[in-house]
Amino acid sequence: MSDKLATLIESSYKMIELARNMLISSQFKKGKVYSESRFVASFFLRRSWEMFESFILLIKEARIIDSAVLLRSLLEMGFDLGYIFSKGLDEKENEIRALIYHLDGDRQQLKLINSNLEGFKEFDRHIEARRDELKEQINKMEEVLHDRYKRDDWILPSIEERAKLSKSEVLKNAYNQSYRDLSNIEHHSMLFGQHYVDSKECEPIAAINHLEHYSQLKPSVSLFFFRIVFI
Repeated sequence: MSDKLATLIESSYKMIELARNMLISSQFKKGKVYSESRFVASFFLRRSWEMFESFILLIKEARIIDSAVLLRSLLEMGFDLGYIFSKGLDEKENEIRALIYHLDGDRQQLKLINSNLEGFKEFDRHIEARRDELKEQINKMEEVLHDRYKRDDWILPSIEERAKLSKSEVLKNAYNQSYRDLSNIEHHSMLFGQHYVDSKECEPIAAINHLEHYSQLKPSVSLFFFRIVFI
């Protein structure tokens, strides 16, 4: 491990500790009121902290491809959070966007359950209760959109549009320069998979030099990038 990487790792743990302190301080705040934007922000804070710890473990072991998958996940969270709290929006629009984000996630879950309910029931005897809970949550959120915010039609923008709507140059550049390539890794496309196979012998390669093909995923570079998005 290079001195530069060791220094980055050491300071990264300090950043994680800062996030931990932010979480603790938020728990002491009085008079808190539920809001969708607060709910989403709280989830992202806690999840990104957990991902950061895992990311560092992978970086220490030079598992650059697996760390790249986590980096892509963090980028998605960054796009989502940037979209919800985009520059220039008021609290009302923050809340609407957070509500739509939450609602879209619940609808996706419900769609997944309904597409294979019998299969789920073989392994999860509570799946129908979960389905009914999702339906109730969706109905309540749609009522809030309709009654409070006068929104009947809504759609969560694509991940590319969320990056653009964040109005953050960091996030927009991250999408264009990194997210597309990282998606090839996440989805195991053959553009990525070809580096695992000896094309002449048509057999898996035992020792792979990932940096030969993905020099941008050098551990110190990936960690530096992860830190920027985490902040």
